[in-house]
Amino acid sequence: MTIPQVSIIIPLYNKRPYICRALDSVLRQTYRNFEVVVVDDGSTDAGLELVQAYRDTRFRMVRQANAGPGAARNRGLAESGGPYVAFLDADDEWMPTYLERMMAVLEAHPQCGAAASTYFLGAQKVDITAQFRALGMVDGPWNLSLCRNRRELGSAVYAVNSSTTTARRDVVEEYGGFYQKDHCTLGEDYYLWVQMLLGHDVYRLLEPLAWYHIEASELGVGPKSRRLLEPVLTDPDPLRRRCPSERREVLEQWLAQFALATAHELAAFGDRERAAWLARTFPLMKARRWEYLKLQMKLAVPVLVPYLRRARNLLGVRRAS
Repeated sequence: MTIPQVSIIIPLYNKRPYICRALDSVLRQTYRNFEVVVVDDGSTDAGLELVQAYRDTRFRMVRQANAGPGAARNRGLAESGGPYVAFLDADDEWMPTYLERMMAVLEAHPQCGAAASTYFLGAQKVDITAQFRALGMVDGPWNLSLCRNRRELGSAVYAVNSSTTTARRDVVEEYGGFYQKDHCTLGEDYYLWVQMLLGHDVYRLLEPLAWYHIEASELGVGPKSRRLLEPVLTDPDPLRRRCPSERREVLEQWLAQFALATAHELAAFGDRERAAWLARTFPLMKARRWEYLKLQMKLAVPVLVPYLRRARNLLGVRRAS
């Protein structure tokens, strides 16, 4: 049997209302040399029955006990064989030329471990490309060490999304695939993308080739005061061990910036204990003096939080006027 060029991995967990939309977008692709592996991660809504109704021989279904999205994607990797892998969440969809554009970019740039496009966002189908360009992002090969300012560094990982990224299989496997410890349901993909952005170039294609449907997202959502913490914050040591020595400083800067933003969010919703833990664990955040001072003010005097938020909003209005 001929091995397809691209293995499309779709984790499925209780997304019955949306899975056909995702699969139909795959069938509309102008690039046809692919296989599809849908991994049902212990769904209870009979969504797999809809997948089984598709008679395309390129589609395969795998079932497993619920283990989280990272484990489901990793299972799909193990069950597939294409030299390229593309990931699509069960509630998202691709534009018809997505795979064609991804494959053209990767074949033209063999030094890139992956390619990632921009996307349309939410029910209103907002094109977020201009937002990335406003951060200084441009088309072409890039990695974390090429970020030119703190804003771009802080947003770089968000430009690589699981439903908008196609990668070389050997590169994904080099970093161990997606994070799957402790049934992780938040940031399991960031863990892989950060490593890839430190060890390889990724081709950033500022063209909306997918539609990211946040209105259907449920994993990792909970009370704001007890939001889950991403594994890049709770288990960063493997990232440090795998990071090329010449890019370790960039990793630490990114971790500190990510931790500082998360600490502000936690403090704003009253979770002072975990916000303080992040400040102790990632002391490099002190380099962002004003942001760090604001965090310490939130932790020391919680009643100031609404006033600081109001001042930030007022400053934003003045900058926009």
